Amino acid sequence: MDQREVPQGKLTVHMSLIRPLKFGSAALTDTEARALCGSILVDMMGGLSVSLEGGDISGSTGLYWHDPSLLLATLYFPRTLVRLTCEGSGDRGVVLLRSVGQSMIVEHGRSRIEAASGDVVFLPAQNGLRIIISEGGRLDCAHLPEQAVDQHRACLDVLMLKTVPAACLPLHMLTSYAGYLLQREQQTAEDVAMMVSHFYDFLPLLSQALGGAAREAAPDNRLARIRALIDARLGDGGFSINDVAEAEGITPRAIQKLFSREGTTFSRHVLERRLERAKAVMMASGERMSIAEVAYQCGFNDLSYFNRSFRSRYQIRPSDLKRQVRPAA
Repeated sequence: MDQREVPQGKLTVHMSLIRPLKFGSAALTDTEARALCGSILVDMMGGLSVSLEGGDISGSTGLYWHDPSLLLATLYFPRTLVRLTCEGSGDRGVVLLRSVGQSMIVEHGRSRIEAASGDVVFLPAQNGLRIIISEGGRLDCAHLPEQAVDQHRACLDVLMLKTVPAACLPLHMLTSYAGYLLQREQQTAEDVAMMVSHFYDFLPLLSQALGGAAREAAPDNRLARIRALIDARLGDGGFSINDVAEAEGITPRAIQKLFSREGTTFSRHVLERRLERAKAVMMASGERMSIAEVAYQCGFNDLSYFNRSFRSRYQIRPSDLKRQVRPAA
């Protein structure tokens, strides 16, 4: 994120500029490309393994864009049969997948979903899946985090494990907003908020197009409040479950039970959110912030622990990821 000064009379206003990011290069080896692609997609779809008919993804490139309410990525694979196996991100969010220029098959449990070029498949982010792209090339991915989709559960249930045809007008509008965010060189925070809001506004229309109702579901208020409080305090290295318990007027044990029902723990959720925030800040800041500055800004009091945790989650060192990512031109 860049900070630009805009003179206004005698005042100087700092305006945040948000940029999409490019990752990868023609010089990447197969091992480096696999690690980089995995680190980009792990927050969307969990751990990733890639299998190609040719066996080599060296030189793979892509685009990445991040907001707390929406993650977007485009990957360009060699033009050969590509198989991706994803473990699942562990959250109750939603993943959207689109192959451009060739057909795609997505296997989720016992479900086998076929999609033509340009069609979009809606999938639960929590579970593992397999993706088969007949001739490689471009794969578009979007991740809608659980805290952002709680109020849209009803319409998303209609879309889940379904293929939305490329010709569907609401889908065309939704993908246009995603494309704008991925390709627009500079965006203000106001632009981003408006575009992300419009992106979500089209979900009920998509649901209606597939025969569903436009009714919105009420969020789980307590868990949603706790997640929001965690996100607001990620930069506080002393933040603990006791702070949440005091704010909510419940015991730490009750909070642990809420996260246990989601298949995780409070501390694991906080660590993963801090790592996601650190990855986004590090990639966006370029050379303007050191890895230590990013770590401390995101609530890590121990740089060694941050480096170990980052590498464990993303299978790449922070310094290597930082080196491979740059603002989109």
